[in-house]
Amino acid sequence: MKRRHLLAAGATAGIGMLAVPAIAQGDRRAIRMVVPYPPGGASDIIARLIAPPMGEALGQTVVVENRSGANGAIAAEMVARSAPDGLTLLMGNAGPNALNQALRGDRLPYDSVRDFTPISLVSSVPMLIAVHPSFAPTNVQQLIAYARANPGQVNYGTGGVGSMPHLSMAQLGSMTGVDWVHVGFRGGAANMTAVIGAQIMVAADTAPLVLPHVREGRLRGLAVTSLTRMPQAPDLPTVAEQGFPGFEATSWSGVIGPARLPEAEVARLHAAVVRAMTNPEVQATLQRQGIEPRTSTPAEFAAHVASEVRRWSEVVRVANIQAE
Repeated sequence: MKRRHLLAAGATAGIGMLAVPAIAQGDRRAIRMVVPYPPGGASDIIARLIAPPMGEALGQTVVVENRSGANGAIAAEMVARSAPDGLTLLMGNAGPNALNQALRGDRLPYDSVRDFTPISLVSSVPMLIAVHPSFAPTNVQQLIAYARANPGQVNYGTGGVGSMPHLSMAQLGSMTGVDWVHVGFRGGAANMTAVIGAQIMVAADTAPLVLPHVREGRLRGLAVTSLTRMPQAPDLPTVAEQGFPGFEATSWSGVIGPARLPEAEVARLHAAVVRAMTNPEVQATLQRQGIEPRTSTPAEFAAHVASEVRRWSEVVRVANIQAE
């Protein structure tokens, strides 16, 4: 199957410093929470929400630092090479911590499984598939039928080559035998601008980016990629319920440290993350934006990362996706 790619050029308000008892003290220097993308995306929103309550719990300042580039690989490599002292953490997600490995394999300057210590998952974020209102399809079945009848003529945009929306649409294309053209923009905002301006027919991106435009009528939502409907958009069906059973693609975020982080420090950081994520204000703020809060044990998170690397490596192989 052919795959073509065109490379196109306040959430924290009201959270404050939550009053929680400090967890047993470790190193009192400031912790860097490195976000692998520019400000404003889901990872940045989550990091800035949980940094204050994490800092209160730990008795340390948690400073958010944005280090974007290479689909998150620049930030991930920096954290992988940092000292295992608990002072440098990554707001990791599916891109730098699973998809990059699937796409680049041994060419990646770090190993997603061996070079990190997962601490806790913090969120899951589904994708939304949407079209410009002038485009005929009103559901995923019609979109697939149109693409089959017009091979190579349907283009879909995402926030970048190798992103979760890209691989999700590639998987859907492989499942349905569709030959469509991927347009990888430099970020989700550019993707939204292009589809709203009718420069592309279809867009797939994370719910926090797409949902506001669907609500305002600038885009027509076709489907959500999670297995269940989103509470924030209960009328928007899933891909699976539109004739593609089992289809599911959900991005995720989690707090990750470098390899060889001592068990006591992992436990201390994990307790702080869980306290932050179970705060009702944090949960409500995330849910309003289409981000589902969650937590996990370190072992569960490690197993999840390994499973995601295996899953998306197979999607990349079947769809013949080449890293740019």
